[in-house]
Amino acid sequence: MRSDKLSEERIGEILAILDELKASGGRAEVFAQSHGVSYGQLRGWLSHAPRWRAQLAGQEVPARASGFVQARLSPRSGAVAADALPAHARITCVAGARRAQIDWPVAHAAECAQWLRAWLG
Repeated sequence: MRSDKLSEERIGEILAILDELKASGGRAEVFAQSHGVSYGQLRGWLSHAPRWRAQLAGQEVPARASGFVQARLSPRSGAVAADALPAHARITCVAGARRAQIDWPVAHAAECAQWLRAWLG
């Protein structure tokens, strides 16, 4: 039965295993197998270790990152202005022996899709 809370004793045992892994300098996969745990379990322990160490030391437990974090990008010095982007899309279609290449205004994409459906049949 899985318990969401590990006892301090069990956390101490796991941290000792992780310290042994670090001291060995070996590969985690081989180390996990030799200790009878799965590699995935060992990786999970490694990701929780900083929080467990803080908890045992009586320190504030670091917050876990949650969800999506949007990256903030700074504009490049050579960035192209939106109005300088092409106003047409070039589409090349090949269907059997038929081939068509069209330049269609991006502002009228719906009409382009309608034409392509009719042409491709």
